[in-house]
Amino acid sequence: MKAQQSRRIGAAVDLGSTTIAIRCLDLITREQIAEISFANPQCRYGADVITRIQHCMQEEEMAIRLRDIVWSALQEQLEQTLQGNMQYLDQIVISGNTTMQHILRGLSVEGLAKAPFHPVDLNEADEIHTWNDQKIVIHYLPGLSAFVGADILSGAVYLQMGTGHTYDLLVDLGTNGELLLLNNQHGYASSTACGPVFDHVLSGAAYGSESIHAIASCVKRHLIDVNGLIAAPFFEKGIVIDRNFVIRQHNVRNFQLAKGAIYAGICCLVEEAGISWQDIHNVYVSGGMGFYMDVRDAFTVGLLPKELKGKIIISGNSSLEGATMFLQDAQNMRETYSVIKERTKCLELANLPQFQTRYLEAMNF
Repeated sequence: MKAQQSRRIGAAVDLGSTTIAIRCLDLITREQIAEISFANPQCRYGADVITRIQHCMQEEEMAIRLRDIVWSALQEQLEQTLQGNMQYLDQIVISGNTTMQHILRGLSVEGLAKAPFHPVDLNEADEIHTWNDQKIVIHYLPGLSAFVGADILSGAVYLQMGTGHTYDLLVDLGTNGELLLLNNQHGYASSTACGPVFDHVLSGAAYGSESIHAIASCVKRHLIDVNGLIAAPFFEKGIVIDRNFVIRQHNVRNFQLAKGAIYAGICCLVEEAGISWQDIHNVYVSGGMGFYMDVRDAFTVGLLPKELKGKIIISGNSSLEGATMFLQDAQNMRETYSVIKERTKCLELANLPQFQTRYLEAMNF
């Protein structure tokens, strides 16, 4: 038994592929104690979830290592943050994409490696974790599919999406570009790989948003044409943004593939829902890259359909916010998560007949 039951601390965690964020709360006063973020230590084994899945499948010890380094990082960061108050920590709520949650729970990722994708478990789950003889309850939030995880579901809960007859769209621009179109009766979700491509258009860029801004600037200055071709004077040596950043033709092509997939994905969700652009009320842009992105750049490069202009709301780390809400009111939030999950249909974009057409159309600037 803890020395004082008069104080209880909880932690909400957004377990991102690139960045892990933690918010600590006093569960009695509901006051925030601290909020921190740090690089996911798994990044040294691969920037994207596909690479990490491959590592786990090739060697069982690697799966254990990827799990353990995250647990170690969480413990270390919480101990540094809470200092002498670590003894009062009694529960952690974890939101994140399906792969990150599978690895952390020690579940097999084999079903996430190829189609048809079959996650081991997408339901809410609890377990007891022991740190230095201290027992802590871990709550894993539910996900929607192999590549639409608890992070986007948490975001939808936080943003109170799906409460009216008009649709809201959530575009989560993290390492994985997750999409959710939702109203009070129906939901459609999908995912595209985007983050690593944006992050590596410019090798020195700190955020994918810097790459988007650089490409947008080049498009507006006609240094990159509508087809993505770099202007002749810069074709061989690339466009020098500054002494650290150079955009070459292969960077632009990779960028087009990534931004085209997001644009096409949004179009496909709208078509599957059988609605018009006017039926979408709010468009929430969340995730690490979305937070720093200039919305005007997103329209310049064709990342977002122009029909969505005037509807964009930058919503920050909505996954962490949703996890925080669950930490504060698990009973009511559990019901909300369940309702959204039950009404949402997850789509494999590659299986939609219109996707390739929309994808090719979305490549241009």
